[in-house]
Amino acid sequence: MVLLYAIPLHFNHVIFDLFWGYPPHGCDYLDASCLVFNGKTYTAVVDYRNCTFSTKSIWHSGDVMDHVHRRGHHTIEVRLKDLPSSVTHLFFTLSAWNSPTIAHYPSPSLKFFEASNKTKDLCSTTFTHARNSQAVVMCYVARSGHQWKIFNCGTLSAGNAKNYNPLILKIQSLINI
Repeated sequence: MVLLYAIPLHFNHVIFDLFWGYPPHGCDYLDASCLVFNGKTYTAVVDYRNCTFSTKSIWHSGDVMDHVHRRGHHTIEVRLKDLPSSVTHLFFTLSAWNSPTIAHYPSPSLKFFEASNKTKDLCSTTFTHARNSQAVVMCYVARSGHQWKIFNCGTLSAGNAKNYNPLILKIQSLINI
């Protein structure tokens, strides 16, 4: 894992913003999810179904679909200072819903930024290498004392919002305690 950014203490509000095009077969979802861990222990997922965590310290937009332009959109917002002290890691993933791989979604775009500065991308991982995978762990945020750090990941995985177990197992193998 590559440390991308040690988040300054004044940072609080980060946003994971995903857009994708519909596959040729019609409306389908490229899911953005945030998997929450306490050490290697899986705690929760925030996704289109489970839109909030711990008094909205993590919030998911749900599916925002534009059928006219054939585009989908997910936003995950995190208020780091509002997270329970038991949360040590937040893993941000992308996964194909009905399509077998991420390659089926044209023109995906992803930004991860601090809310007050949308132009500075905090996650430099691309997902072109993940085109033939069902899911990819894009990046993660880990607590180190009172400071949060952002790490590049890009690890491929099976699993999706229908079955997170393969993603959970892959993430647990990535966590060094």
